[in-house]
Amino acid sequence: MLHRVHVLVFAGTVAAILGCGGSADTNLPSQDSTALAAEATRQQCGTFSFGIPHGWSIVSPDRSKTKAMLLLDGRDWQTARAMIKIDVGTPAFPSAEELASNFATSAGGQVAPETLDFDGVKATKATTSSTNMAIPREIIVIYHNGEAYLVMAGAVSGVDLTDAMEHLRSTWKWEG
Repeated sequence: MLHRVHVLVFAGTVAAILGCGGSADTNLPSQDSTALAAEATRQQCGTFSFGIPHGWSIVSPDRSKTKAMLLLDGRDWQTARAMIKIDVGTPAFPSAEELASNFATSAGGQVAPETLDFDGVKATKATTSSTNMAIPREIIVIYHNGEAYLVMAGAVSGVDLTDAMEHLRSTWKWEG
């Protein structure tokens, strides 16, 4: 259940937000969203699907509420340079904005003033200044059909998540 937002380490505590340890010292070359879209494959996750950004690998989720887990340059979260994780569960707050705000407050981040569109559904984004994978750098909260969808991304210093997260958002489709 998504009752409270906590920062955590993937290998340990069960909670609603992504985090993990690791380090890297090289930069990922930026790619535009069009190039990413052209090279992506789709991932079906029951109630939604999305295109996998070029260079990212889909791996087996580490928890039952995790519907998708993607890694950049690694076979597991301990060796990856970045991770995107999508958890689905019962909303703990009345709105996506409140859940995103709770995360931002607990992680020393901020909620973006504009909303995002995920296949016609409004989403709220919170960001932090995290430069490691102990705290998500970005969390996008979507409330849809009574469920909370948390799209969380973390990366080591020097890895830009912008294009991958935009690709995921722009290719997102609700199923059924």
